Amino acid sequence: MFEALETGKRLDKATFDARELVLREQLLQYQFRLVDHKVPTIIVVAGVDGAGKGSLVHQLNTWMDPRGIETNALWMHSDEEESRPYYWRYWRCLPRRGEIGVFLGSWYTRLIRERLEDKTDAARQARRLAQINDFERLLCADGYLIVKLWLHVSSETQHLQLTEEAPRQQQNPRIEADASAWQKVYPQVLQCAQEVILASDTAHAPWHLVEADDRNYREIACGEILLEAMRGHLEQPRPPAAEPLPALADTSGGQPTVLDRVDSKASLAKEDYRKLLPQCQARLQDLAWKAHRQRRSFVAVFEGWDAAGKGSAIRRVTGAVDPRLYHLAQYAAPTDEELDHHYLWRFWRKIQRDGRATLFDRSWYGRVLVERVEGFATNAQWQRAYNEINQFEAQLLEHGTVLCKFWIHISSQEQLARFKARENTPHKRYKITDDDWRNRDKWRDYELAVEDMVAHTSTSLAPWTLVAGNDKHYARIQILETLCQALEQALD
Repeated sequence: MFEALETGKRLDKATFDARELVLREQLLQYQFRLVDHKVPTIIVVAGVDGAGKGSLVHQLNTWMDPRGIETNALWMHSDEEESRPYYWRYWRCLPRRGEIGVFLGSWYTRLIRERLEDKTDAARQARRLAQINDFERLLCADGYLIVKLWLHVSSETQHLQLTEEAPRQQQNPRIEADASAWQKVYPQVLQCAQEVILASDTAHAPWHLVEADDRNYREIACGEILLEAMRGHLEQPRPPAAEPLPALADTSGGQPTVLDRVDSKASLAKEDYRKLLPQCQARLQDLAWKAHRQRRSFVAVFEGWDAAGKGSAIRRVTGAVDPRLYHLAQYAAPTDEELDHHYLWRFWRKIQRDGRATLFDRSWYGRVLVERVEGFATNAQWQRAYNEINQFEAQLLEHGTVLCKFWIHISSQEQLARFKARENTPHKRYKITDDDWRNRDKWRDYELAVEDMVAHTSTSLAPWTLVAGNDKHYARIQILETLCQALEQALD
């Protein structure tokens, strides 16, 4: 593969200057068009050490408007990154719509390094590659443009770049001039890179291999590749905007749903509740500190009907956990900044480090519930979200996170009673809105959406817990006991 790139491509200064003049104007033009069309762009710059990656990134920032470009140099990992799921470091750096994110050090770095150091078996390598392809696929489906550049230099050129013989401006200052060590691993690096490139060279995010021995040719070639990618992306037909959808077609014939299996009559006597609550909270408190000592994080997702008691249940959980050990993330309609990213971005960035808990009051399941029912997401968007959510949760679990997901179910009659009680209680009136009443008219639509959600995302490792919520006392104890059992099973 790489031998075909060693053909001696070069550009003299006069040719470089002439092509640069045209290229620079066109890059700026298309950069501004991407801004107008709110297209987020990712540029992955990869290659062997000494290939001129830093020089190329500097040139791209010179040619285009740097105010719309953010360079992410992720070749060194902080403890903040290491104490979270691997892809957290990349999700938090994703560019907003209309901006460009350059990645020096990317999601390919770990795989190539592990492969080079022989620290991965075939199964793990296949899993890593699948995660990469899934990650890029979900971004492209959301409108991202991904341009992946691999800069190749010959062994001789790399040796020259990493020794004192190279011109000072072409040396890589972060690498000591121990060219002999790099020469030894050069063939293995190319072999590992070839395997990774072949497995991740997809139609939606193809690799571009560039001969990089000559700086002038390298930078013009990469600039023209980027320009063509921008032009091609803008010429693609745009997906239609989401429009309000009619009521979901009820194809069940009135048959029961998964929610009908929840025992709506389940209850707990007040005296039993007063006895069990402090016991469960003390148990959860001990487990939270044990998880902290063992550097295990846990994530709890709270979903359910309006007025189902999510807030009061969460307060019983937070009342048991030391405030230093958890973060509560509460979500409503997305902000402008959140809309400028993939919908999972606002949830990824809230994931806490090892030893801490993240509690989600509403979550990523809004994509397949309210956004589906209300027409804020297209059919394609919410249908592919099941797979995207399962991938997200699989990465949390792979990192060692303990994950619990709760749907608090109440009957329609119980919801109506709670709505009226809120209207009649001055300090609770703020909790009831016109949207709450309007959503009641779509009860069956939401019921069918929950049925699909549970069917598609209740996996063996991340099952849903359907909570009987008509009696709040019963619901709170069920949630606390479920959290305790999950932590006890996971901790040493």
